[in-house]
Amino acid sequence: MTIKENKSKLREIVSLIAEQETYRLKKELEKVTLRLIMSKGAHVPDTLTRIRVLPSVAVVGQKEKVERTDKGQVFLDIYVKFLPTTEGVYKNLISLSKLCKAIPGVKIVKVLSYAGKKIVFKGKPIVI
Repeated sequence: MTIKENKSKLREIVSLIAEQETYRLKKELEKVTLRLIMSKGAHVPDTLTRIRVLPSVAVVGQKEKVERTDKGQVFLDIYVKFLPTTEGVYKNLISLSKLCKAIPGVKIVKVLSYAGKKIVFKGKPIVI
């Protein structure tokens, strides 16, 4: 191979790499586990659908079977994969939790884990 052919091949490779970077996400998806405490009449499938259409949310799934208490509360553990919108884990978790709490029927949102690890802020669980 001549130098000219090598340069041409190298340009082709660099151009392919640059093109791939254009289509890749700038940040990785983050995974958080949340416990939603909902009112008695809350409809779980509709709640999950509403979370799926929230800004930055990519995936939502149910972790455990829904727990319904005698007092009428509904406990739902879910995982959410989302694109972080700001720098800082705490800000992203608060933002996502507030969006989830705004959904009809959701009374309390508690962050159980982030990136597979239990998480607290200043020694206390994050509860919105």
